[in-house]
Amino acid sequence: MKRYFDHKITKLSRCEIFVFGSNLQGHHNGGAARLAHQKFGAQWGVGVGPSGQCYAIPTMHGGINDIKHFVDDFIEYARTHPDNRFLVTRIGCGIAGFTDEEMAPLFKEALKLPNVNFSKEWLLILHEDEFIDAFITGIEPPKKVVPVPMTLTENDLIRLCSEYKYTIGSGVKVPLPEIRIRYVIDQGRFGYSNFGDFYMCDDGELYVWCSGDEFKEYHNQCMVEEFFQDECRERGSRRYFHRVIFAGVETPLRDCNGKTLYTGDVIRVWLKGYDGSVPENFDKKNSMLLALGTLGENTDRWDAKYACVLDNHCVTPDMCAKIQRCGTVFYQLDPNEYPITIFNRCMKFQDIYNTSGLAEEDKEVLAEYTPNFDQELWKYHANKTLGIEFNSK
Repeated sequence: MKRYFDHKITKLSRCEIFVFGSNLQGHHNGGAARLAHQKFGAQWGVGVGPSGQCYAIPTMHGGINDIKHFVDDFIEYARTHPDNRFLVTRIGCGIAGFTDEEMAPLFKEALKLPNVNFSKEWLLILHEDEFIDAFITGIEPPKKVVPVPMTLTENDLIRLCSEYKYTIGSGVKVPLPEIRIRYVIDQGRFGYSNFGDFYMCDDGELYVWCSGDEFKEYHNQCMVEEFFQDECRERGSRRYFHRVIFAGVETPLRDCNGKTLYTGDVIRVWLKGYDGSVPENFDKKNSMLLALGTLGENTDRWDAKYACVLDNHCVTPDMCAKIQRCGTVFYQLDPNEYPITIFNRCMKFQDIYNTSGLAEEDKEVLAEYTPNFDQELWKYHANKTLGIEFNSK
C-alpha cells in the first residue's frame, strides 16, 4: 500500500479518517470542509478535532505558527489511534490562502506514522524524508533492522502482531521485524509466511494473508473487519485471509545437511561428552530422537532459548555434536482443535514417561509423514511401506 493518494476522496473505508482544514467556528461551508460535513459526518459547529469519520484542523484564524499546535495535536491523536488510517488533505491551501510549501512541513513528524497518508503533492515537497522516494516510486524502502528477541516464542509473535496490527491489515511498506513462520496448508503441505503477512491472536490462533485463487473459498472477511476494523481492500495480491495451524518459527539453526530448523521440527541428536568431546561414530543407537521447541520466556530473569525440553533438564543445540532433521510434530492433526502451543506438541512427542506406549520407530514414522491429519498410526506406517512421498520440509 502507498503512503499517498492522488485521487479525489469520495468514500472512506471503516478505518479511514478524513483530515481537513476548518475554521474555529466549525462552519463547514466550502471546499474539503463541506465534503466532510455532507459525506463523512463532520459535525456543524465542531471546528477542532474528531467528529464523524473526520478530523478538523483550523486554518482560518492566523498564521502558520497559530496553526502548528493544532497540527501537533492531530499528530498525537493519530499516534494514539493506530488502527485508523488518516487521509490528510491539502489543508490550508484553499480558502485559507497558504501554499503547499508553507503547510506541508508542519506534518513532517507524521511521516513517522504508517497510518497517516498525504496527497502526492505534499510528499513531493517532503521528499527529504528517507522513505518518501521509496513510497512514491514503488521501490522498497531502505532496510532498517527492527530488533526482535534472539529466541522467538509464540508470546513474542502475539505481542509483535498486536504492535504492528495496522501495518499487517493495510500492507503498508514500512520496516518490519524479519521473522518467518511455517504453517499447515493441508495434508502433506506446509506454507511459509513473512512477518506482515500473518496475524497471531491472543489465544494463539493464526491467520495468514495469501494470494492465489485456491484460497478464495477460505477467505474470512468477517475476521478481517473484526481484527483490523477495516475492509483491507488495499493489500494488493495477498487479499485472502484465512485460519491455519501454526507450525513453528524459523530459527538460525541448521542441521548437518544444511537444512533450516523450525520450532516443531523433530531432530535426531548425538550429544557431546561432558568434556565437549565428539562421539567416534554416529550410529543411530548412540542418538536421541527429540522435538525442537523453546524454553522460557523473555523476562527480566532469563531469556528464552531453543531447546528440546525433557523431564527436569533440556538439550540445547550447543550440547550436540550432530543434529539431523527427521520431520515435525504436526501429525494426527485436527483442523478444528483449539490452538496447541509448539511447546505442548513437543512435550507430547517427547513423552518422557512413555505413557503413549509408542516405540521410537513409531515416533519416527509419525514425524516423517507430516503435516498429516490421519489419526490412525497404521496409516503412517502404510505410507512408509508403500513408499509414498511426503515433503515434510
